[in-house]
Amino acid sequence: MKKFLKNIYNQMLGHETEGYFRVPDTKQDLPEPENDTPWAGTISYSIDKFNELTRKDGHGSPMFYGIIGVILAIITFIEFAIFYVESLGVLMLPILLLLSLIKFVMVIGFFMHLRFDNKLFTYLFVAGFMLAVIISILLLILLAVKP
Repeated sequence: MKKFLKNIYNQMLGHETEGYFRVPDTKQDLPEPENDTPWAGTISYSIDKFNELTRKDGHGSPMFYGIIGVILAIITFIEFAIFYVESLGVLMLPILLLLSLIKFVMVIGFFMHLRFDNKLFTYLFVAGFMLAVIISILLLILLAVKP
């Protein structure tokens, strides 16, 4: 009789368990959840939304390109603002280089459609870019060493 009443109670809750107050299994109840934080599942949700917005198998929507354009404009405004902050001193150049790199990757990835092309093109582009960075650093080192 007790088991019968327990089954009726569990069916009213919408799940079947042995415990009276056991809630249904969620991703957090699993032994090794994907992301055990208050924001669990946010990364996969964000990736799904990003793929939906960019039409994963094709090119992005016009709205997506508008969003990318706004982000690029905001980064450009931040770069101009940083240029006029004198207290940054030596940190100004690395910050500006980092922001420029972010803009560069966004333009190459989306406006030049590298994200939507074959991965081989991405690998070739990254290899060439890394080679250019290494050569630039070596040239700066050579110029810094006075003969």
